[in-house]
Amino acid sequence: MIKKQFLTILGLALVFEGAQCQEHDVFVAHGSLAVLPCRDETSALSHPTAVSWSRIVGNVLKTVWRREKSGLEFRQVRNPSRVNCPVPKSGKADYSLHIAETTIEDAGKYICEVDGKIRTLKVINLRVVRVSFSPAVVVEGLGMEAACQVSPGTQSVQINWKRDGKLTWRSNISNVSQKDGGDWTCQVTYNGGVVEATASLQVKGIVTPQNDSVVYAAVGSSIPLPCVFTDGLIPSTATWNRTSTTSYSPLPLPESFNKSAGPSASAAIQTVQDGDEGMYTCSGTMKGLNGETNTVLRRMELVVARVLSSSSSSGNGPMSLSCHLSNPSQITSYEWLRVNYGPNDTRTVSSVQKTKSVRIQEVSEKDAGEWVCRYYGEQGVLGSVTYELHVMGAVKSENSSSGNKTAMVVGLGVFFLVVFLVVFQMYRNYRRKKMILLYPAMETIVHQAATEREQRERSRPKVTEVCVGDL
Repeated sequence: MIKKQFLTILGLALVFEGAQCQEHDVFVAHGSLAVLPCRDETSALSHPTAVSWSRIVGNVLKTVWRREKSGLEFRQVRNPSRVNCPVPKSGKADYSLHIAETTIEDAGKYICEVDGKIRTLKVINLRVVRVSFSPAVVVEGLGMEAACQVSPGTQSVQINWKRDGKLTWRSNISNVSQKDGGDWTCQVTYNGGVVEATASLQVKGIVTPQNDSVVYAAVGSSIPLPCVFTDGLIPSTATWNRTSTTSYSPLPLPESFNKSAGPSASAAIQTVQDGDEGMYTCSGTMKGLNGETNTVLRRMELVVARVLSSSSSSGNGPMSLSCHLSNPSQITSYEWLRVNYGPNDTRTVSSVQKTKSVRIQEVSEKDAGEWVCRYYGEQGVLGSVTYELHVMGAVKSENSSSGNKTAMVVGLGVFFLVVFLVVFQMYRNYRRKKMILLYPAMETIVHQAATEREQRERSRPKVTEVCVGDL
């Protein structure tokens, strides 16, 4: 075949007497724009030029694009929009062929013939690089192989693989997981350049969460348990079960466990109780392109957090609060916080100490309120649990304070009432005296009458009483 193609090209070169023959390779990624160079360095644009692009298919030379000296263009009827030879610009006799959205079928040998001042014959070997996966539909737990396909006839190339932009040494996986999904890039290095072709791999299975995980929840809170499948789930096979994290013995699901309806197998525990910890497993069956099936699953360990308290029987002595988790293996540190509420619903959080337990030497009213235990892992904050501390003294103090305020208000009211009555009486006396002073002549007459009556009584003769029996 190669010999026949060589003879064909040689024959074309002999036909064009004095023609210049050049040949080189062009590498392009599958789906991208391919530019096959063809320039006439000897002719100017003002000179009438005939250009013809052909392709060797089998042993036959087929025209792809042609333009006569008159300017008349001829194009292929099949896929005419993908093949184009733009009008030369900037005074350059550039007759490069553009192939949009290149496919692996476009690879092959192309011939550019330019009939200008000097007849030119250029042979372009188009090499298309494509990434493919086998099987085309990849299911979790099954095998997969990534292939870098380069069109035949390519020699002296080096192939490297990248996954999500990072170099990787393997292109085949025996047990595929969701972390293997993403962009796979084949990097082809050849004499003169580098070309990269990329394809995206979607792994069918459980997309959320992608890996087994650990979830933390406080007693009394709610916790979601996500389990979202890709298309292809057999709904009747999606199940949930719970086992012990130590003995792996089966355990019943909590009473508040609720599985959502629809294609998603996600669930939730509405109210987490002490004792709900364990390993929760969501599983389902997936079907591949060739009919093979595989069971995919996700394990989510639920760690329940609560606060343990201990105090004296009297209730007024020391008290300790301890942060307890059903599985503290991934906990690296603890921190106790106080939450205080102020006016206008303001909330202030202050750090108390960074230990697993906190000790209150003598419980008082100032210690009442929310105590929060926050726990950390290597990746940061994992969760928190809140303890509400109630102090009876705080209630009594509040009632006493309220009684004192009431007594003070009543006392002030009585005081101001007495002051008002005294001032009112003084005002009445003042008004009475003022009314009398308004009539001084009448006061003189009354005074003179009283004086005359007193003088008459003084000038009246005394009468001696005589007893009749003495006569």
